Amino acid sequence: MLTNCQINNFKLNRQIGSGAYGLVFHAVDLITENEYAIKAVVKGTAQLDSSAGDAAPGASPEIKRSTMLQTQLYYYFKSFQNRLFLPTVDLDSIRDLSDSQLEGAPHFREIAMHLRVHAHPNIVTVHQVLESPLATFMVLDYCSRDLFTSIVDHQYFAKNGMLVKQVFLQLCSVIQHCHARGIYHCDIKPENILLDEHDNVCMCDFGLSTQAEKLPANVCVGSSYYMAPERISCPSSVQNADNLTPALFPTWAGDIWSLGIILVNLTCIRNPWLKAHQVEDNTFSYFVKDSKVLLKILPVSQQLYEILSDILKLEPTARASLTDIMERVADCTSFTNSGPLSEVASLSDPQRQRFLINHRGLSIKQMLHNYHSDDECDRSYSQGESDTEVTSEEESYRQTCLVDSASTRSVDAEPTKQQSHVGKQLPFPVDFQMNLLTKNMSVVTNYSSHSRWLPQY
Repeated sequence: MLTNCQINNFKLNRQIGSGAYGLVFHAVDLITENEYAIKAVVKGTAQLDSSAGDAAPGASPEIKRSTMLQTQLYYYFKSFQNRLFLPTVDLDSIRDLSDSQLEGAPHFREIAMHLRVHAHPNIVTVHQVLESPLATFMVLDYCSRDLFTSIVDHQYFAKNGMLVKQVFLQLCSVIQHCHARGIYHCDIKPENILLDEHDNVCMCDFGLSTQAEKLPANVCVGSSYYMAPERISCPSSVQNADNLTPALFPTWAGDIWSLGIILVNLTCIRNPWLKAHQVEDNTFSYFVKDSKVLLKILPVSQQLYEILSDILKLEPTARASLTDIMERVADCTSFTNSGPLSEVASLSDPQRQRFLINHRGLSIKQMLHNYHSDDECDRSYSQGESDTEVTSEEESYRQTCLVDSASTRSVDAEPTKQQSHVGKQLPFPVDFQMNLLTKNMSVVTNYSSHSRWLPQY
């Protein structure tokens, strides 16, 4: 429907994804000929919900809203002869919006969350934000592959244990960076994890992310396959000491659980259960009684089982820390009990560094950050400045990776209290003094409203 339309110097070629309140298009910059993804985020969700009632009967609410947004955008473009000239919004002004300001402009919440963490080399970059009366348009990096397609359709990881380690360690690094800045993704799934041409992770879709350090029990945020049990099946009898309010659980622990399911996806090409609900899912019910059921339903090795059992703890606060998970996966020598992944080499320190400092590093991210923050253009990122105050996303991420291993639990449990450390450097060194200027080839999400993953037993 929306093809051969133009927004400023971007030509929309085709729609590549949709969600409850947004559509994603493949676009080409007519000046540079670079490819981008443009996500249209609808503004008036209430109006869209009311209009969705006119959509096809029997369709899900997400499909109805998506259809209505398509129709509205079609007539909006048509009224301007398919060419829009829109003003850009200053990215720093969006990033710095307060919670009260975001309440008055909820369509900026996802963008604000994304901007606060997109300096990480494995998070898709937000290049521009364009404003119109109907929708806000985000100009993002583009890539044609997501992790789901690579795992299931292409069997990309079935014979390559080193690639499994690369992708999983980069993903852990992304989540560690987000948590250190007080952002919790809450929707980690293969459809939201994209791969560039060098098989590097590019995380996207912060539509469900939050800054809340704790969430009440049974707050269903995310996709059911990847949601932790406290988000789905926590007993209603679980309450705080005052017996009046439901218990609160750490938000970081939900992201850790999702990473555990992703690790199963990468190594076994399946999900362990439909959802972590003791009543509605028999497999998970068996797991609650005896975690060793994983050895029966999955082809995992004893070594991987021990890692998974520490990640998939029913008690949220008992789950392994990100740094511990990264160390153990890097050192793991066997993912499965048979086949190509039954023997995997342990990573050396240079290999770990290469995986976490990919070919792009922060060169493009640093350039973009400096472009939007002139006051930080001359800031040094040398190793000797570990004691300086965290004043940028890149410096925050670098200091997060220098945290002494003795205090790694605080990175996950209390990310807002992150402090810089000068102690022993972890085996995952991060060097941002890269002078290479390479083409930015990140990704775009398919923004599917439902996971396409089906468990196989």
